[in-house]
Amino acid sequence: MKKYVAVMAAVLAILAIGCASSGPAAKALAADTAITIVHTNDMHGRGLETASEVGYPKIAGYVEALKAEGKNVLVLDAGDTIHGLPWVNLERGTPVVKLMNAVGYDAMVPGNHDFNYGQERLVELSKEAEFPVLAANIYKDGERVFQPYVIKEVGGVRVAIVGVSTQETLYKSDPTGLKGLVFEHPVGELARLVRTELAGMYDVLVVLSHIGLDGSSDPVSSDLLLSVPEIDLVIDGHSHTSLESARKTEPRIVSTGANGVGFGVVELTIGKDRKVAAMSAKTMTVKSEPALVSSAAVKAMTDEIQKAQAPLFAEVIGKSAVLLEGTRDIVRRSETNLGRLIAFGMKDAAGSDIAMMNGGGIRVSIPAGDITKGIMYTVLPFGNYVWSTTLKGSELDAIIEHGVGKLPDADGRYPHFAGLTFTLDATKPAGERVSNIRVNGVAVDPAKTYSFATLNFLFAGGDGYTMLTGRSYKEFIMDADAFIKRLQKIGTVVD
Repeated sequence: MKKYVAVMAAVLAILAIGCASSGPAAKALAADTAITIVHTNDMHGRGLETASEVGYPKIAGYVEALKAEGKNVLVLDAGDTIHGLPWVNLERGTPVVKLMNAVGYDAMVPGNHDFNYGQERLVELSKEAEFPVLAANIYKDGERVFQPYVIKEVGGVRVAIVGVSTQETLYKSDPTGLKGLVFEHPVGELARLVRTELAGMYDVLVVLSHIGLDGSSDPVSSDLLLSVPEIDLVIDGHSHTSLESARKTEPRIVSTGANGVGFGVVELTIGKDRKVAAMSAKTMTVKSEPALVSSAAVKAMTDEIQKAQAPLFAEVIGKSAVLLEGTRDIVRRSETNLGRLIAFGMKDAAGSDIAMMNGGGIRVSIPAGDITKGIMYTVLPFGNYVWSTTLKGSELDAIIEHGVGKLPDADGRYPHFAGLTFTLDATKPAGERVSNIRVNGVAVDPAKTYSFATLNFLFAGGDGYTMLTGRSYKEFIMDADAFIKRLQKIGTVVD
């Protein structure tokens, strides 16, 4: 019902605007025109070439080859791009922007994770970009923060590219970096823009939508097409949807999954009447396209970035007077000082009553002495985010019982807590091993509501924590960033 009401409100807004004049008709094209759109989404900093990730060098090589053939090319990104892995976060997004400039991107829309450095930093990065960052529905003090659209003439065809961002950003990015921002409803905002500012200005309408197709979101990108049928193509992000799933929902929606595994290619044929006559789409991956060739210039850039960052990885962020235990077999069977330290960083980040780290996410121990960023990113290499939810005290038992349920076998599910203690009797059957649960020193109240933080990986059912799936949540910083802040707060770890 909520989604129905929202969409109908947007439709009524469109009707209120009325049918705007399309302006003077553009001259017919001399012949059909082909346009190739290369697109990415939800890269999360995965821009380096690996065995499974294409990387910006290969994307650039593909674009260069298309242009060398004389093809009309646009390169677009649907957000969650400039934050993710350590090589990106160390310089707060600058390396990705430099590489996107080198590839020749024409536009991007900001995703919720692109705000993880804060809104001021995102604005700074948008000025470093040699392409527009587009967001029609993000406002501050009554003014749009970013350019709403751009019109590119490609092979004589006027292509309007509009960006819209998810309203979920307000709770799926760190709220401290979002103060004063207003995310208007993307459906109504897009409808008004198309019927007024863009009327008569374009031949082809492309929407960069960081909204997604996840059923838990409201609206979803297919709602844009329902209310704004003028749209020719939606390049979608946010829900990590594959191309096949996206096009089953609506043939005009494309997406490439997530984490740099592939990039998308859309082939448009524009008829003499300046309308889309045909469209095809595919996803290019390392596996499906083994002949992809890297751009030598962009590959040299990635090599230089990694070389230049070596001193940054050597930066000392804290000290430990003791060994911080992260040995695989130990952290998957029992709580350790390192597991608790990581959990307390998550607890600080979310301001929660309880935080939980899974043993499988802890990859190595930290010896006594200086702790560098390089060591820290080796301990926590996966780039997970801290999420929090609320749950009843009565629900804690099932979470803990699941965590210890594989003992005596070592398993990645084993829980390391901050703000919570319990008594374990591993001789009892699984499901009956936990007693004396205490939250911050006080016996758990089954009827009381507690705030609970852990990794997005576990919220998705990772390590079998299916009792966390489908819950509403708030999103905070990455696990590694939370760990850094905890270390900086402590200075020297003594136990």
